[in-house]
Amino acid sequence: MRRVLIADDSPIARRLLLDRLEQAGIDHVVEADSRRAASACDASRLSCALLDLDLGDGTGTDVALDLRQTTPALPVAFFTASATDAVRADAATLGPVFEKPHGLDQAIAWILRAEDD
Repeated sequence: MRRVLIADDSPIARRLLLDRLEQAGIDHVVEADSRRAASACDASRLSCALLDLDLGDGTGTDVALDLRQTTPALPVAFFTASATDAVRADAATLGPVFEKPHGLDQAIAWILRAEDD
């Protein structure tokens, strides 16, 4: 079984995501800031990463770029409520961007597809 990295500084968003991941039986690593997310685990053991774009101490795009240094093909997506259109467009070059909280089902479906690949 591989793992999903979740990085989100919102306790509510983390709880929503964790509840859904646990219901689906998906192994996960959860971090609340970019520093911990970038060093949370060996990226080669991840099946994908779902990252908030604004992590307080950094950005999800920075974490994605760090993860891809060790695993270039790692699927990455973003789950955010506060990013500007320019930030979203920049992130979309790395992976899909899902809107909080309405895109939760889409984000979970994306994780399940990434787990199957």
